[in-house]
Amino acid sequence: MSIGSLNWTAYCLPSNEYALDKAAWAESICQSIGGASYSSFADAPTWLQILSSGVWTMLWTAFLAFIIAFTLGSLIGIMRTLPIKALSSIGTTYVEIFRNIPLIVQLFFWAFVFPELLPLSYSTGSGEIVNGGWWQNILNDHPASVGVFALGLYTAARIAEQVRAGIETVSSGQKYAAYAVGFNQKQSYRYVILPVAYRIIWPTITSESMNVFKNSAVLYALSVLNFFAYTKTMREETSQDIVILILSTPVYLMITYGIKYVMVWIEKRMAVPGLGSGGQ
Repeated sequence: MSIGSLNWTAYCLPSNEYALDKAAWAESICQSIGGASYSSFADAPTWLQILSSGVWTMLWTAFLAFIIAFTLGSLIGIMRTLPIKALSSIGTTYVEIFRNIPLIVQLFFWAFVFPELLPLSYSTGSGEIVNGGWWQNILNDHPASVGVFALGLYTAARIAEQVRAGIETVSSGQKYAAYAVGFNQKQSYRYVILPVAYRIIWPTITSESMNVFKNSAVLYALSVLNFFAYTKTMREETSQDIVILILSTPVYLMITYGIKYVMVWIEKRMAVPGLGSGGQ
């Protein structure tokens, strides 16, 4: 089958999703390229609009998950380097648990197991008093919130290890110099250790930011209607596997490369000679 013989107008077929109003930009594109498959009288928006909505969902869920992961991961990473044994043990336990359990298993844990550990409360879904009813309400009404939470916790364990490694890479001379000028431990971390450590580990943070975006596709398992979920549905409805894969592959590539260039730009902006940053 040649590329030219593929049914590219499949994106202009009416979808089976009625939650969105038709968008003028999608209608305009499909009017110009739709051919026989496009119908301006269809009630549902086209697959082109639905897939675009899925891309947006994938972007904002990945962004929020990365914010959670970076913030929590930094905190856990710092805890693992402190001389306080209790805090170090908590950080180590967190990393060992969340880093070694697959993401999909963790998603199912938050969806099916975690509610059973909570007290009884009312569930709007079943209309009954059940364990973790309030949590099930969130899962049913806002599954993306639970997905962002779970993805953030999973990625935080990986970032925590990188932050720990970065802190331990900072030379003893710089740490002693911070104490020599009168900094206490908190000030030493804030003004000396962490600024150096983040510059050292920024390339690995860049990789994690790209991984968060790619891993966000798995959130479809919680019924999050992202790009992957919609492409899966479109394949089932239209049977245009090749056409869909030809489009979805460059979409992922363009977004991940966009994330890479943003992170490299940040790396260059905070570069300090001799610290191996700045995209070198």
